[in-house]
Amino acid sequence: MAMLATRLRITRVAGVWSWLRRRDGLQQILIVVGGFETYEAMRHFIRPNWPAAIANAHRVFDFERWGHFAWERGLQRLFLDGVPDLVQAMNLFYFVGHFLLTGIFFFWLYHRSRDGFRSFRNAFLVASLIALFMYWRFPTAPPRLADVGLDDTLRTLSNIDIGSRHSAAFSNPVAAVPSLHAGWAVGVALGVIRYARSTVLKALAAVYPIVVVLTIVVTGNHFILDAVAGMLVMAVGFMVSFRLLGGPRVPRESDETVAILAPATRGGAVR
Repeated sequence: MAMLATRLRITRVAGVWSWLRRRDGLQQILIVVGGFETYEAMRHFIRPNWPAAIANAHRVFDFERWGHFAWERGLQRLFLDGVPDLVQAMNLFYFVGHFLLTGIFFFWLYHRSRDGFRSFRNAFLVASLIALFMYWRFPTAPPRLADVGLDDTLRTLSNIDIGSRHSAAFSNPVAAVPSLHAGWAVGVALGVIRYARSTVLKALAAVYPIVVVLTIVVTGNHFILDAVAGMLVMAVGFMVSFRLLGGPRVPRESDETVAILAPATRGGAVR
């Protein structure tokens, strides 16, 4: 009886696996959701090292001042004094909008190009893994918590606390380098520019990373250098995806010949 029960369980598992393999869309959803949940779980697993995070944030800020591109305070004051309502919209976009648009992008890309979807999905997953390693080895506080003269606009304008020394965080609050907001935004933009047919959509995609970088800086969540690091990590993700994991399949000459002959051969021999 025990052997029979074991065989039944194996048969059921094999049946479920066979059913799942025939449903590519469900497979991709499980991979993406599983990857995201793993990423979030690992971020929570990394315990904040506040002394190191504050010290590293000041190292980033000092490097920016040395390079004469420490523009965060000026940009934040420009927006807070001139268009505070826009900053509130940026708060909402930072909190939920960016992730929602990234999800919509992948849903659209899956229906536009299956090869493109897999390549971009792999690039995003690789970039996220690299970022997790950097969060562990180089914890960095965001500017809003590093005492460098920037406000936490999510807390002061929208009453949203996404993590500080004295509150529970939605995610690891000392994971500022690299900024995956910036990295993912570049990935989304490249995908839309490559696969969209609409010129207007491509133009909006080209502007999208600029909007994201302005948002993460003005809200006090990232230094400019964090954004640059996020873009570099995304670039590495694409290199690994396209060169090691296999990018979009390029049609071979034989494939093109088959495609040309297919209409003529449908239903009978070539005449």
